[in-house]
Amino acid sequence: NRELSIALNQQAQRMDLIASQQRQAASQTLQGRQALTTLREQAQWLDESPALGETLRAQVSRLPEMPKPQQLNSDMAQLRVQRLHFEDLMNKLPQLAQGTQDDGSPLTPAQRRILDAQLATQHNLLNALLTGCDTQILELTKLKVANSQLEEAMNEIQEAAHRYLFWVADVSPIGLSYPLHVGQDLRRLVTLDTFSQLTHALGMMLTSQETLIPLFGALLLVGFSLSSRRHYHAFLERSSGRVGKVNQDHFSLTLRNVFWSVLVALPLPVLWAALGYGLRHAWPYPVAVAIGDGVSATVPVLWVFMVCAHFARPQGLFIVHFGWPQQQVKRALRYYTLSIGMIVPLIMALISFDDYSEREFAGTLGRLCFLLLCACLALVTSSLKRAGLPLYLDKHGAGDNVVNRSLWNLMICAPIVAAAAACLGHLATAQALLARLETSVAIWFFLLIIYHIIRRWMFIQRRRIAFERTKQRRAEMLAQRARNEEDLSQSQLNDAAAEVDEKVLDLDTISAQSLQLVRSILTLIALLSVILLWSELHSAFGFLENITLWDATSTTQGVDSIQPITLGAVLIAILVFIITTQMVRNLPALLELALLQHLDLTPGTGYAITTLTKYGLMLLGGIIGFSMIGIEWSKLQWLVAALGVGLGFGLQEIFANFISGLMILFEKPIRIGDTVTIRNLTGNITRINTRATTITDWDRKEIIVPNQAFITEQFVNWSLSDTVTRVVLSVPAPAGANIEQVTHILVQAARRCPLVLELPAPEAFLVDLQQGLPLFELRMHAAEMGHRMPLRHQVHALILEGYCHYQLKSDPS
Repeated sequence: NRELSIALNQQAQRMDLIASQQRQAASQTLQGRQALTTLREQAQWLDESPALGETLRAQVSRLPEMPKPQQLNSDMAQLRVQRLHFEDLMNKLPQLAQGTQDDGSPLTPAQRRILDAQLATQHNLLNALLTGCDTQILELTKLKVANSQLEEAMNEIQEAAHRYLFWVADVSPIGLSYPLHVGQDLRRLVTLDTFSQLTHALGMMLTSQETLIPLFGALLLVGFSLSSRRHYHAFLERSSGRVGKVNQDHFSLTLRNVFWSVLVALPLPVLWAALGYGLRHAWPYPVAVAIGDGVSATVPVLWVFMVCAHFARPQGLFIVHFGWPQQQVKRALRYYTLSIGMIVPLIMALISFDDYSEREFAGTLGRLCFLLLCACLALVTSSLKRAGLPLYLDKHGAGDNVVNRSLWNLMICAPIVAAAAACLGHLATAQALLARLETSVAIWFFLLIIYHIIRRWMFIQRRRIAFERTKQRRAEMLAQRARNEEDLSQSQLNDAAAEVDEKVLDLDTISAQSLQLVRSILTLIALLSVILLWSELHSAFGFLENITLWDATSTTQGVDSIQPITLGAVLIAILVFIITTQMVRNLPALLELALLQHLDLTPGTGYAITTLTKYGLMLLGGIIGFSMIGIEWSKLQWLVAALGVGLGFGLQEIFANFISGLMILFEKPIRIGDTVTIRNLTGNITRINTRATTITDWDRKEIIVPNQAFITEQFVNWSLSDTVTRVVLSVPAPAGANIEQVTHILVQAARRCPLVLELPAPEAFLVDLQQGLPLFELRMHAAEMGHRMPLRHQVHALILEGYCHYQLKSDPS
């Protein structure tokens, strides 16, 4: 009963806590709804007064943060388990009422009264606990609903703030009095006893158990990292001599280089993170807390800079493993000290001013830090561009292309434009856009490093295969030399393996298809990451929906309505067309490399599937994109029908070729790689397009044949169902020659040729007499079209050899 009483008291305390959380959630939801109403009511006056925008931003910033997810479902499940336990105890009460003494004798009347009183008390406690469990489950359900309402309200406020306040000036434009305001705020910041607060915060950090344990762990990690530097340098010395040597180079060297670089780069970021953690927990000192927020936010930036610096060492990842020019890497790191000494502190100060005292110093000192940060970023970005680092690689793996140059120009102009916007008063907008742009570039550069790591792994594997083949050829040559079948010098044996000892191997040996697959996958990952990163600001661009370009009529269930086509819809349609173009360019290749080549498909089926996939993507993207700008299929179908009739006369050949191309893909009378003869032209099918098919003849000339010719005309496909073809040679014999002897010579010549198939067996016949000279036909079969001409050459040579052997000569007359 004592345990049940304690459980009842805990249940009551829990109920009080749940009720308090419900009241808090309801109050915060009401506060958020009121702020949302105020924001929507004042939105139309935002363009008139920057002070109103700053006031509304401050009001939104004072709202509670997004509620953290609570384990309400697990708490309700635990309550249900407790309730089952209490019900089990309740069911056992009748058994306890039948209790006896230890020797089995009945209880005395006094003992019975005591037992009944205790059982009654336990019964009451269990009833109260069961009722409390039911009530607590109900209240937890209400709390869950209140939290979901609060989360919904916070999401609406965040979306409304982005929609109405994102493009509104949050500070006053810079004027002639700006330097005076900066000096005044700097003097005020000093008078806030900043250094004293930092000193007390550091003392609190060193004496509080909450911050001392993480600080001690950070010091241990820093000590381990510093002690491993000697091993790191020794590893760089050893690995740099092994990279590039085919019998010593391994992909594990690259992975270990990455691991050591990340480990050795940890000390400063870890100490920086520990400092930020300690300052953030010094809650009595608001200046220290704001600085702690800035320090913690710059930890990833500092760590990335440190890791890149170790990657760029002369024996590091970029130069030794990736093969980047050392001078190029040095030029890229020209402003590395500036990055560590200026960019990181400026970001820290900027975030600190934004978090301190409702952005009291954001318009002066914070804006000054942002302007200096933009100047540093523009300088560093310009240095990286001059160093020749690629942001985009084309299908040949080269960085000298229009897209790469455009991206670099955008990266250089972005800080300049952001600084100009900050000068005009749009400080928060410039910060948000520039931060996401730089983060997008960081993601892109990270995926570029991943691409080069995968590329190096493929390079090592391909070179190892070449090395094994060369070793096998060398062993065969040595075996031939041992059998005295061939006199080889040692220099010839060395030449056989010389190609694998080269420091640099031509990158063309790497599979271009595999690299294309890797590039396509990484490009899709980059696009998804960037879309997720920028999706938080999608409501900030809602003003584009208010710019109407034209009106379009749409029909829904027979009712016509006018649909405004906005600038936002046009931009989304352009984005859909761009994504469709990228998918049409990359997805068929991904489908071919990742799936189709692993299936047992007939020749040409994979090409047909990828081609139809490309057409389907183009059709789907076109329908979605055009529907966004008011061009629906219901409006186009009559126009298409009319154009079909009109163009059917003027462009009937083009349409016929297009339909014939689709029939070729489905019926497959020809496939990629087939050898065909049409219109006195013979060659291999190399490409099947929508209008025409490309044939490459034996002279390596490309012949364009309309698709309609393969549907309406007669042609020969030498390899449609079987690549075996018959070769017929007309061979004259000398006058008076023995017919059986000549037949034997011809058949033996065919059998001695390795390109002639044994089945069907070669045959020779006397088919004609021309001016007394017997004329024979030798009929034999070749496995494929490529063997026909070498077969004719070899058989003719063997026939002449047989004639000479039997001294058969043609009649000189």
